[in-house]
Amino acid sequence: MSHPGNDEITDNARDRIDPQRVVLINKMVHAATEVGIGVVQEIAAATLKRQPGMSVKEFTKVLDEYLVQQKAQANNNG
Repeated sequence: MSHPGNDEITDNARDRIDPQRVVLINKMVHAATEVGIGVVQEIAAATLKRQPGMSVKEFTKVLDEYLVQQKAQANNNG
């Protein structure tokens, strides 16, 4: 039988994360964000050379196509 006090104890024990692990997770998220922004900047530069004055909506479609291509490539490699 479940009791509110027991549930809270179980939840707290499950949700407690080592502070060092939190630091590592934050570093990983920062690195992934940095790489992602770099990729978008490279795609933007190449796209705008071919199509100057492209709208944000059109560029978003280019990014969507890139993601589809990358997913297909990852599926073929795995």
